[in-house]
Amino acid sequence: MLSSRGLILLILLSGPHVAANLRLSNLDATLPSLPPLTLNAQASGFGFDLYSALSPASSSTLTNLLDLPGVCAPFVGPEQECTTHNMTATNITFEDCGDPFTVCRCSDATMSVDTIVDRLGRVPVGLRCYIGVVFALNGSTRPSAYTLTTGDMHLRGNCEMDVWIHEASQSFDFAPDTAHSSAPGWSEAIANDTCVLDIYSLTNEVEDFAQMSVMRIYMLLYNGHLPPLPRGLHGGNIVLIQIGRDTSPPTLDRARVFTTVATAFASEPTASVAANPGVDPTHTPSRDDSNVASMVNDAAMPNLRRSVLRESSC
Repeated sequence: MLSSRGLILLILLSGPHVAANLRLSNLDATLPSLPPLTLNAQASGFGFDLYSALSPASSSTLTNLLDLPGVCAPFVGPEQECTTHNMTATNITFEDCGDPFTVCRCSDATMSVDTIVDRLGRVPVGLRCYIGVVFALNGSTRPSAYTLTTGDMHLRGNCEMDVWIHEASQSFDFAPDTAHSSAPGWSEAIANDTCVLDIYSLTNEVEDFAQMSVMRIYMLLYNGHLPPLPRGLHGGNIVLIQIGRDTSPPTLDRARVFTTVATAFASEPTASVAANPGVDPTHTPSRDDSNVASMVNDAAMPNLRRSVLRESSC
């Protein structure tokens, strides 16, 4: 049965423009200080691959801007995010959206222009429409990202697709005149729940919403399947890459059903999500279990599904 948070996410992402993890870091000083959540984390983080499942843009047009946009200039200079004093701005127009996206890239940014165009183009168009200016910066230690309430995304290092989707979901969440993660219904659902998807979701209700959105898109891409949990399925460290099971091993309850979606790990063959101790990822959930599947599974989200399949435009 769908949880209250899963139902709210269904409603929010079904509008006209549908729309942790050590790779994520929320540094947005414009947001009020939010208390951490005190629920149980179902997993240590997301280890699945979205890149290979999301279609690239069929075409794009790049236009280099002569002047740096005013929104980008304050982040250039000593002790700023771009310390090289050399930031360039490019407008990128994709075939599925007539409005260009502005990218401000520091000269020492980890991601190349080609990488940025590729990953931005893979963000489902209905979600991408909410993105403001994209900042590409150097990440000498590890990738991290944050999104301002304006929808501007700041990406440090080589940010993978789950980070792009997470931050785009925050741009959607922060859209004018729409309170999503801060809405009473979402807060009440959290208060009545017992778990979150992963450790990073515990940061606050804003990050919880964005992580739920990432999982929702994963499930749409993989026909409603949850990500496989190779390290937790059998209570050990057995990796089930390229293996699908529809019967339980003889040592466990034969009534249980195990499934894994091997293609989810196409570009990360060793990646996995470690199950949280005490959580049984093989159990068929009900709302009372507050299991991951009951939080995000639903019968249909047609508008978001069209966005993921690139059937809509902005």
